[in-house]
Amino acid sequence: MPEIVQLPARRMAVIHTSASTAELPAEFARIFPAVHAALLEQGVAQSEMGHVIAVYHTMDANQMELSGGIEIGEGVAVSPPLELLELPACEAIKADHIGPYDQLATTHEAVWAYVQEIGRAPAGGPTERYITDPQAEPDASKWHTEILLPLQ
Repeated sequence: MPEIVQLPARRMAVIHTSASTAELPAEFARIFPAVHAALLEQGVAQSEMGHVIAVYHTMDANQMELSGGIEIGEGVAVSPPLELLELPACEAIKADHIGPYDQLATTHEAVWAYVQEIGRAPAGGPTERYITDPQAEPDASKWHTEILLPLQ
Protein backbone atom coordinates (compact mmCIF):
# COMPACT_ATOMS: atom_id res chain seq x y z
CA MET A 1 0.00 0.00 0.00
CA PRO A 2 1.43 3.40 -0.91
CA GLU A 3 2.13 5.83 1.92
CA ILE A 4 3.24 9.45 2.28
CA VAL A 5 6.81 9.85 3.57
CA GLN A 6 9.31 12.67 4.04
CA LEU A 7 12.37 12.16 1.83
CA PRO A 8 15.73 13.73 2.69
CA ALA A 9 17.72 15.58 0.04
CA ARG A 10 19.41 13.05 -2.21
CA ARG A 11 22.54 13.08 -4.41
CA MET A 12 23.19 10.71 -7.28
CA ALA A 13 25.86 10.12 -9.89
CA VAL A 14 23.94 9.53 -13.12
CA ILE A 15 23.95 9.14 -16.86
CA HIS A 16 21.00 10.67 -18.70
CA THR A 17 19.31 8.71 -21.48
CA SER A 18 16.15 8.22 -23.51
CA ALA A 19 14.58 4.82 -23.99
CA SER A 20 11.39 3.13 -25.04
CA THR A 21 9.83 0.58 -22.72
CA ALA A 22 11.30 -2.19 -24.88
CA GLU A 23 14.79 -0.60 -24.76
CA LEU A 24 14.78 0.02 -21.00
CA PRO A 25 16.33 -3.30 -19.83
CA ALA A 26 19.24 -2.91 -22.28
CA GLU A 27 19.74 0.75 -21.26
CA PHE A 28 19.84 -0.21 -17.59
CA ALA A 29 22.29 -3.05 -18.38
CA ARG A 30 24.52 -0.42 -20.04
CA ILE A 31 24.10 2.50 -17.62
CA PHE A 32 24.30 0.97 -14.15
CA PRO A 33 27.63 -0.85 -14.66
CA ALA A 34 29.04 2.22 -16.46
CA VAL A 35 28.16 4.50 -13.53
CA HIS A 36 29.62 2.05 -11.02
CA ALA A 37 32.85 1.67 -13.03
CA ALA A 38 33.19 5.44 -13.49
CA LEU A 39 32.72 6.07 -9.77
CA LEU A 40 35.42 3.51 -8.94
CA GLU A 41 37.75 5.03 -11.57
CA GLN A 42 37.15 8.45 -9.98
CA GLY A 43 38.29 7.07 -6.63
CA VAL A 44 34.89 6.82 -4.94
CA ALA A 45 34.85 4.12 -2.28
CA GLN A 46 32.13 1.48 -2.37
CA SER A 47 31.13 2.66 1.13
CA GLU A 48 30.24 6.09 -0.34
CA MET A 49 27.82 4.51 -2.81
CA GLY A 50 24.21 3.72 -2.04
CA HIS A 51 21.45 2.04 -4.00
CA VAL A 52 21.05 1.96 -7.75
CA ILE A 53 18.31 4.35 -8.92
CA ALA A 54 16.36 5.41 -11.97
CA VAL A 55 14.76 8.87 -12.00
CA TYR A 56 12.11 9.31 -14.69
CA HIS A 57 11.88 12.89 -15.94
CA THR A 58 9.20 12.11 -18.53
CA MET A 59 7.43 8.80 -18.79
CA ASP A 60 4.82 7.46 -21.15
CA ALA A 61 4.05 4.13 -22.77
CA ASN A 62 6.42 4.70 -25.69
CA GLN A 63 9.35 6.87 -24.62
CA MET A 64 11.06 7.93 -21.40
CA GLU A 65 13.67 10.52 -20.47
CA LEU A 66 15.52 9.31 -17.41
CA SER A 67 18.65 9.41 -15.32
CA GLY A 68 20.12 6.12 -14.18
CA GLY A 69 22.80 5.89 -11.55
CA ILE A 70 23.88 5.35 -7.98
CA GLU A 71 23.22 7.31 -4.79
CA ILE A 72 26.35 9.00 -3.45
CA GLY A 73 27.42 10.65 -0.22
CA GLU A 74 27.49 14.37 0.49
CA GLY A 75 31.21 14.88 -0.08
CA VAL A 76 31.47 12.87 -3.31
CA ALA A 77 32.31 14.83 -6.48
CA VAL A 78 31.69 13.40 -9.94
CA SER A 79 33.17 14.19 -13.33
CA PRO A 80 32.29 13.20 -16.91
CA PRO A 81 30.89 10.94 -18.14
CA LEU A 82 28.84 11.19 -14.95
CA GLU A 83 26.59 14.05 -13.92
CA LEU A 84 25.49 15.01 -10.44
CA LEU A 85 21.73 14.88 -9.90
CA GLU A 86 20.51 16.47 -6.66
CA LEU A 87 16.92 16.07 -5.54
CA PRO A 88 15.62 18.25 -2.72
CA ALA A 89 14.02 17.03 0.47
CA CYS A 90 10.31 16.62 -0.12
CA GLU A 91 7.11 14.90 0.79
CA ALA A 92 6.55 11.87 -1.45
CA ILE A 93 4.46 8.81 -2.01
CA LYS A 94 6.43 5.61 -1.38
CA ALA A 95 5.36 2.16 -2.47
CA ASP A 96 7.35 -1.03 -1.99
CA HIS A 97 7.40 -3.48 -4.88
CA ILE A 98 8.42 -7.05 -4.13
CA GLY A 99 8.96 -9.12 -7.25
CA PRO A 100 10.42 -9.00 -10.73
CA TYR A 101 11.02 -5.76 -12.57
CA ASP A 102 8.63 -6.68 -15.37
CA GLN A 103 5.80 -6.31 -12.83
CA LEU A 104 6.78 -2.80 -11.65
CA ALA A 105 4.01 -1.24 -13.78
CA THR A 106 1.42 -2.60 -11.34
CA THR A 107 3.06 -0.79 -8.43
CA HIS A 108 3.42 2.40 -10.48
CA GLU A 109 -0.31 2.23 -11.24
CA ALA A 110 -1.06 1.89 -7.51
CA VAL A 111 1.06 4.99 -6.80
CA TRP A 112 -0.76 7.07 -9.43
CA ALA A 113 -4.15 5.84 -8.15
CA TYR A 114 -3.12 6.90 -4.62
CA VAL A 115 -2.16 10.37 -5.90
CA GLN A 116 -5.70 10.77 -7.22
CA GLU A 117 -7.24 9.29 -4.09
CA ILE A 118 -5.53 11.83 -1.82
CA GLY A 119 -6.11 14.74 -4.20
CA ARG A 120 -2.46 15.75 -4.51
CA ALA A 121 -0.31 16.55 -7.52
CA PRO A 122 3.15 15.16 -8.28
CA ALA A 123 6.14 17.52 -8.20
CA GLY A 124 8.08 15.50 -10.77
CA GLY A 125 8.46 12.03 -12.14
CA PRO A 126 8.90 8.84 -10.14
CA THR A 127 12.14 7.35 -8.90
CA GLU A 128 12.77 3.63 -8.72
CA ARG A 129 15.23 2.75 -5.96
CA TYR A 130 16.50 -0.82 -6.32
CA ILE A 131 17.03 -2.18 -2.82
CA THR A 132 17.88 -5.76 -3.79
CA ASP A 133 20.92 -6.50 -5.93
CA PRO A 134 19.81 -9.14 -8.48
CA GLN A 135 23.37 -10.53 -8.58
CA ALA A 136 23.21 -11.20 -4.83
CA GLU A 137 19.61 -12.51 -4.92
CA PRO A 138 18.83 -14.48 -8.09
CA ASP A 139 15.20 -15.17 -7.06
CA ALA A 140 13.29 -12.34 -8.77
CA SER A 141 10.25 -12.95 -6.56
CA LYS A 142 12.30 -11.53 -3.64
CA TRP A 143 13.55 -8.35 -5.35
CA HIS A 144 12.61 -5.19 -3.44
CA THR A 145 12.19 -1.90 -5.30
CA GLU A 146 10.95 1.36 -3.78
CA ILE A 147 8.89 3.63 -6.01
CA LEU A 148 9.03 7.25 -4.86
CA LEU A 149 6.87 10.03 -6.31
CA PRO A 150 7.53 13.58 -5.05
CA LEU A 151 4.45 15.63 -4.14
CA GLN A 152 3.69 19.34 -4.51
